[in-house]
Amino acid sequence: MTGYGAVSAVRLTTDDILHLKTGSIFNSCTADPDWCAEETQRVLAHMEAYDTGPELCDVGDLDDDALVVSVGFVNNGIPMSDLRPVGDEFVAALRVLEESLGRPVQGIFPLAAGSANALIPLLVGMQTDLPIVDADPMGRIFPLVNQTVFTLAGLPVGPVAAAGATGESAVVNVSDPLRAERILRALAGEYGGWAATATYPMAASTLARTGVLGSITRLIRMGQILDSPLETEQKHDALRRAVGVKQILRARVGDGAWLARPATPGEIERPASVVLVEESQGRLVQLEVKNEMLMMMVDGAVRAVVPDIITMMRPLDGGVATLDDLWTGNVVDIVVMPAATPWYTPEGLRLGGPTALNLFGAGGAGRRTT
Repeated sequence: MTGYGAVSAVRLTTDDILHLKTGSIFNSCTADPDWCAEETQRVLAHMEAYDTGPELCDVGDLDDDALVVSVGFVNNGIPMSDLRPVGDEFVAALRVLEESLGRPVQGIFPLAAGSANALIPLLVGMQTDLPIVDADPMGRIFPLVNQTVFTLAGLPVGPVAAAGATGESAVVNVSDPLRAERILRALAGEYGGWAATATYPMAASTLARTGVLGSITRLIRMGQILDSPLETEQKHDALRRAVGVKQILRARVGDGAWLARPATPGEIERPASVVLVEESQGRLVQLEVKNEMLMMMVDGAVRAVVPDIITMMRPLDGGVATLDDLWTGNVVDIVVMPAATPWYTPEGLRLGGPTALNLFGAGGAGRRTT
């Protein structure tokens, strides 16, 4: 069990939702923050229309045998398409999964602790009157559905359900997570570029034993710090204390190169290498980027690499920065945080480390120094 200090059942407020959005972008340094903003607006509009808010609960608030399910977007390897959600896709996926299992879902949790997927359960929870469990299977963002701590624990992924904006839905009786990953990507392509998925159905006691607990609370805490009026250096200190930030390096973007190497299935076909110059000592900093930032090297030595969480802040106001801020001449604060503990085991590194993401093979890397 890996925890971040989860809290018992609470009704999330508008401020909580806005902080969660900020934390979700920060924890993933997402390549597509617009989808986070859109999903946040859907949540806030529903809250205003129905005068309610999503309920966040600790997994211990549920009965041990309560059925809980992860919900999240899966795309077909390209940026989220212009085919926007109608709004009922996740409800449809949950309903067909319940029909297949012959029992009701009693709690939902995000497929990942970052980007739009961290926000998805909020609206779905209000639409279905289900609590959102303060947990997830990644503790960060990974590109593939099978890159979860549940896979590390040997748990089945299915049956899985998927629905699209076209009104179509499917249930697939599959247990192997890698096989499910491939099937869901194919369905996403057939649905127009993305699918609303319900995966990893399990008992609450299993989630308590194997999941990354308190991850939503952690994102909200990040957002509270980043959205606050604190000075940038004060935010740095607060992030070190609150979420274990390991290092922060300020650097100016020098050059970026979009490379032609192939991407891992499920990833955006636009990996990049960005070179920056550290502001204080003039050291050369290189970032390897795919869907998110995967590696940071300083003067040729690896200082952080996936599963480490590498993200960015704006030096001027300490706000969250995204990949869009990597333009020539801009100054950014590169921030490194640890991932959940299971990702640093030999099994975790094989599933979610640099080799699994074809990182070192794509261009090599220097010696890691941290």
